[in-house]
Amino acid sequence: MKTIKLLSVFVLLLLCVSGISAITTDALYKKITATYGSFSTFQASVKQDNYFAQIKKSISYQGNIYFTRGRMVIKYDKPNVQRLMISDGMVDLYDAQSKTVLRSRMRPEFGKMNPVEILQVYWKKSTVRVLSSKGTISEVSLKPYDDPLIVSMTATINHKTGLVQTLSYTDASDNKVTYSFSAVKTNVSIPNSVWKFTYPKDVQVVER
Repeated sequence: MKTIKLLSVFVLLLLCVSGISAITTDALYKKITATYGSFSTFQASVKQDNYFAQIKKSISYQGNIYFTRGRMVIKYDKPNVQRLMISDGMVDLYDAQSKTVLRSRMRPEFGKMNPVEILQVYWKKSTVRVLSSKGTISEVSLKPYDDPLIVSMTATINHKTGLVQTLSYTDASDNKVTYSFSAVKTNVSIPNSVWKFTYPKDVQVVER
């Protein structure tokens, strides 16, 4: 009887190991690409955690992300109002606390706008490994071959739906940014009010 129980446990372990090894990085990439390529619109709640290594300080922002072909808005309400708008190759970053808008033309190397597109770009120029897989969630690590900004990335992905749940990247100074997505809606009409925003009259516009 004990032998049967031990064999059952062994078989279960084998199945778990087989499940992990069956999830390849190529399959994950294809799933992500197919999933996000099928979206005409994407919106979600987003939490952004920033860690600044030099001063050993963390700060978290909470808000929403909206994306459609050619334009994106990320707006944060906590801890203070910030709004990033990308449209027609122009970038506006508004900070309510400093009453400042930083405005610039998007540089060609930053042509990919949202975090998921950035993940896809780095996937092709990194060593990618599946770190773990539990249920429908897989965690991957990316080590760029030669990048002046980002030294590593990690992401958790629902390998059934192709949706990215979290994305983190660490730069050469050990600063880290983590995006967490929830309440995802796809192919749903985005209100026009999302794209329209009136800056306060006393705002300072800095063009670069």
